[in-house]
Amino acid sequence: MLLVLVSAPIQTAITTALFRDPIATPVVPVALIAAWASMRRVEETWPAILLPAIALGATSEERAGWFLLALLPAPALALLGTRRLRPRVTGIGRRLAVAATVAAAGACAYVVLLSAAGGVLTDLPAHAAALLAAAAGSAFLALLVALALWPLRRRDRGLFV
Repeated sequence: MLLVLVSAPIQTAITTALFRDPIATPVVPVALIAAWASMRRVEETWPAILLPAIALGATSEERAGWFLLALLPAPALALLGTRRLRPRVTGIGRRLAVAATVAAAGACAYVVLLSAAGGVLTDLPAHAAALLAAAAGSAFLALLVALALWPLRRRDRGLFV
């Protein structure tokens, strides 16, 4: 998942350039992980959290370990969301719904964990609209990426499948 590694500098650039409130920023690595997990396998996304965490930690004042902890819920939520998906039966609608839901919940978990790490968890209720914007933006980005990954989806192949 080289794409997730590239998403860390994009995440940093989006935060500083496009959004006044960094909480409102869509979480690009979480959206990519959610989209990949809904179209392929969740097992493929676990290694994808290490490199963006290191890159985000290198470009911010927070330690890389906090970013690693903040990115961990995305594959875990994807595991819960895709547990009942069967490759032959599940159509695009259900996979897109799983990708959007996992991305929104993962973005919320990301913001809450990093707010706790920064000691500003008590200020988070004042930023509820920004948190909702981050969840919606991440869900929309995950939908777009999942649509692009549709041809690469996992399919059971074989004579008796």
